[in-house]
Amino acid sequence: MRRYFVVFISLYTIFLLYMMFFASGREASEISYLQMRPFITIEHFFTDDVDSEAFVVNIIGNVFVFSPFGWLGLCIRKFNSLVPITAFFLITITIIESIQYISGRGVADVDDVFLNTIGMCIGFLLFKYATWKNIANIRFHFELFDEKKVLKTA
Repeated sequence: MRRYFVVFISLYTIFLLYMMFFASGREASEISYLQMRPFITIEHFFTDDVDSEAFVVNIIGNVFVFSPFGWLGLCIRKFNSLVPITAFFLITITIIESIQYISGRGVADVDDVFLNTIGMCIGFLLFKYATWKNIANIRFHFELFDEKKVLKTA
């Protein structure tokens, strides 16, 4: 099962990188845009007259598209805790946003970093809930059981 998840998250990452840099007719531009003021973009989508499709793509999409990364604890044991996975994710998504800015293939927006991280955290909470409830016997299939408890029962 772990290998299947590694393949899934790898292919999903490649797909997202493609969407972030090449999809929707994105071409390299000499004009780059960097938005560093927090919550400006988010406020724009809630207060200005923005069509619902743009809202869904930019707000909802930026959150939920990144939720699978909250499940990285399935294949990288140290990401079973919120602080390490969040630190890793923040650094990684900041690098990706910076590359968008440098390459001119998108807008580097601090709100995107915030929304993407919220999405990853939602995914992490769902991961923790699934392991706590042992949904689909996830602890067994991904070897997520507590080794101290296993040693006591053996």
